Amino acid sequence: MFGLIKRYRELLLVAVLLLVPLGVFFAHAKRASERSRFDRAVVWLATPVEKVVAWGVTGFVRGWNGYVALRGSHERANALTGRVVALELERQQLLSARGEAERLQRLLSFAELSGERRYLGARVIGIRLGTVGRQLLTVDRGSDDGVAPMMPVVVAEGVVGRVHAVAGRTADVLVLTDLNSSIAVRVERTRARANVRGMGKPDLARLDYALRTEDVIEGDPLVTSGTDGVYPRGLPVGKVTQLDRRQHGLFQDARVVPAVDVTRLEEVLVLTSWERPAEIQPAAYAPVKGP
Repeated sequence: MFGLIKRYRELLLVAVLLLVPLGVFFAHAKRASERSRFDRAVVWLATPVEKVVAWGVTGFVRGWNGYVALRGSHERANALTGRVVALELERQQLLSARGEAERLQRLLSFAELSGERRYLGARVIGIRLGTVGRQLLTVDRGSDDGVAPMMPVVVAEGVVGRVHAVAGRTADVLVLTDLNSSIAVRVERTRARANVRGMGKPDLARLDYALRTEDVIEGDPLVTSGTDGVYPRGLPVGKVTQLDRRQHGLFQDARVVPAVDVTRLEEVLVLTSWERPAEIQPAAYAPVKGP
């Protein structure tokens, strides 16, 4: 008996698999009141099998669909990530190029409005701006380009400083906040004269030789007076702050916030030619001791 079952087990299994669904079909086809005990037994026995088979088939289909849908998703995700990074770099480059174009446009507009003055554009390639002491910028123009010591260096916002030392293809610029920098200025509102002297800090200078009797208030704009023979008149230098009108002495004490943030410069203009009054000659470079 067991030998026959073992011999024909495949056929018996196929028969059971065929008969069970058929029995379930006929059992379900009848009304509940018409089902015999055998029908109810078949339904009772087949229901768990049916649920297991349905769960297995559904899970297999979902898993297969998920595998097919996700096949290659990692490669696509990596490719998209690389594309996003490339686009972000391109966006940053475009923003940088747009910023440079805007700065150059301001410099060009400033140069075009300057009449007979002649300017030479230069890029900042070196920065030596300590918290205290020497304040220098290095630009990519030198004596081979016609740059000479004492030439003013400016941007559209105002004065940067003056050329200090020159090599063939580069030049060092002494910025207005250096301890050795002194610029003759006037208060634009009242025409009062004074000097702006560097303090060795990149964000602050001081106001020298402003007479105590002169009308000066905090926030007053300061421009070059043109009387030192280095800078043409009318260039923005900074604004008065921390004013101390002393009760005694000849002069007022104040600080000056520069019109130009020298720590953020990328392009500048070197003023190579401008009309000076005949009686005024460029002052020689003379180191000044600290305040």
